[in-house]
Amino acid sequence: MLEKELLELIHQGEGVTVELKKSTYEITKDVYDTVCSFSNRNGGHIFLGVRDDGTIKGISADAVERMKKDFVTSINNAQKIYPPLYLNPEQYMIEGKIILYIHVPSGSQVCRRHGRIFDRNNESDIDITDSTDMVYQLYAKKSSSYFVNKVTGFGLEDLFQRLHSKICY
Repeated sequence: MLEKELLELIHQGEGVTVELKKSTYEITKDVYDTVCSFSNRNGGHIFLGVRDDGTIKGISADAVERMKKDFVTSINNAQKIYPPLYLNPEQYMIEGKIILYIHVPSGSQVCRRHGRIFDRNNESDIDITDSTDMVYQLYAKKSSSYFVNKVTGFGLEDLFQRLHSKICY
């Protein structure tokens, strides 16, 4: 992604698809709530080293590699995030400061963090685990959005006509 595009997203501010975290030395635990929320909703963009107001704070140069490793390890640990996700934090230099950018696509399955289900509402990650209706709606959305070999456009009568013609001749 180009610096211009990154800055446009940052200046857009936090919302349904953008999360800004000032994490300068370590990844805060709520970042993983956001990963689940974005995966469960429409996907999104996480920026580490950026304050909520869009100010580029930067990440300590000696913490960058450790933060990348910690993030990848955590999202691939089924005890922490399920299903495990394949995401790769990208390092950028913006305004002379290092930031990490993480793109989270919308997932095909409901994502959980420590067994809890999170969804995105405006700029908040909401724990919906105990809301039966919201969890049901999320599962319904995921099952209708992702399907394999779903056939449409004909009914059982079409099938019976084809079978009948094969059997009778």
